Formats: sequence, C-alpha cells, structure tokens
Amino acid sequence: MRKYWAVCCASIQETITYRGPIVLWLISNIFSLVAIVAVWLSVSAGQTIGGYTKAELVTYYVAGLFLQWLVGWFPFFGVVREIKSGGIISTALMRPISYFWRKFAQEFGWRIVGSLAGLIATLIVALPLRQYLVFNFFQGSLFFLPLSIILSIFVVFSLSMCLGLLAFWFTETSAINSFFWMAKGILGGQGIPISFIPGVFQTLIRILPFRYTFSFPLEIYFGKLSEMEIYQGIIMQFVWIMVLVQFYKLLWKRGRRVYAAFGQ
Repeated sequence: MRKYWAVCCASIQETITYRGPIVLWLISNIFSLVAIVAVWLSVSAGQTIGGYTKAELVTYYVAGLFLQWLVGWFPFFGVVREIKSGGIISTALMRPISYFWRKFAQEFGWRIVGSLAGLIATLIVALPLRQYLVFNFFQGSLFFLPLSIILSIFVVFSLSMCLGLLAFWFTETSAINSFFWMAKGILGGQGIPISFIPGVFQTLIRILPFRYTFSFPLEIYFGKLSEMEIYQGIIMQFVWIMVLVQFYKLLWKRGRRVYAAFGQ
C-alpha cells in the first residue's frame, strides 16, 4: 500500500510543479462551456427539450464541467507513451507492483489537484449563472449519486487502461483515442444529454459502457430515473467494471508476451 501512496504523492507534486496543462485545459473548458450555455440561454422560458427545461440544461453543462474533472480518469496517453518508449519495462514489467493500481494511484494524485482546479473553474462560471441553476437533491441521490460517480471513475479508468494496452499491437493509437471521445461525447452524454438521441438507439446506449462514464450520475441528480432504473444502472456499472478489468488482465497477459517476443 505504501508504494502506491508514494506514487500518488509523487503525482501530486509533479502536477503542482507542471501545472501549465491543467490551466490550459481549464481555460479551454470554460470557453467551451460559455459557448454551449449561451446557446441554451436562447431557449424560450418554459420550453422543454429532450425532457430538460432551460434551467436544467444550463445546470447540466455547468455540473458536467465539474463532473468531467471528477470522473475523467484517463491514463491512456501515459500507458501508450510507456509502451512505445519502453518505459513500461522499468515501471511495471521489472517491478513487483501492479501496473493497473500504479496507474490508478498516479491518476488519483493528478485528480486531487485537477478536481480542485475544476471546482474553482466551475464556481467561476456558476456564480454569474446562479439564477438558472437547479439544485435537485433528494433522499436517494445522497447515496446513489456519490456511488454512481465512484463507479463511473472505475468504468472510465478501466476502459482507458484497456484502450491504452492496445499500443502493444498498434503503433498508431490516435484513432482509438478519437473514437473514445466521440463515443463519450455522444453515447456518454458529455456533448449532449442522451435523451436527445432517438429512441431507437436508447437500448444500445443503456448496454454500452459510455453512458456509465458520465451521463448516469447526472440523470440521477436531475431525477430523470425511477428507483428501479437507478438500481439497474448501478448494476450495469458493476458489470462493466468487472468485464473491463477481466479484459485488461487478458490484454496485459498477452501484451507482455508480445512485448517480450519483440524485445528478443
């Protein structure tokens, strides 16, 4: 446990030292949010789109700004970089340490700093828009909302680790990364609420993992789900975590063989 905590502390120190990327991402997020919110503020009062009121849509994107900093555990680039550079040999293959949990500890350290910065950015945007914000906490959400956020972190992280390990076989991974963000933006609800998508695709959305990386916690917050639908969503998150972890183990086992054979 101490070795993972050491990795986490090193990640915190590195993030604080090299804070430039966080600042640039925050600025980019704020400008993107302002543009999106400006569109929804033009919606007539009382008009409902995709089951969301004007105020709920504004709140959706403001809350989503902070949520993406909480659940966006995406070690993909680090994994790909270590595989391509050979650094994975010293960081994992030659050490008695779980690569999965090492990257988790590394991301945890990064997110401690990043989430604090994301909260500050969200408050900067939220204060001028406070008259449009909807606060919809109910008894069930006090338990299921934090739980769904934690499970979303594991879904995103596990999926990202699996995608990163594909670098064992593919030299070009930019298309993989682009596919993930496209799917997360459309099927995961980060770009638009999934209720905007035609009903014929809703069954597919509820089966695939992308909804459970972002949209599901927001659906709980806005009270768009029945109690049974919340239970089903939580179960789906657990299922996808187990599936992705097993898939990771398979990719890791075979990837190490490929890497060893290539090294010879």
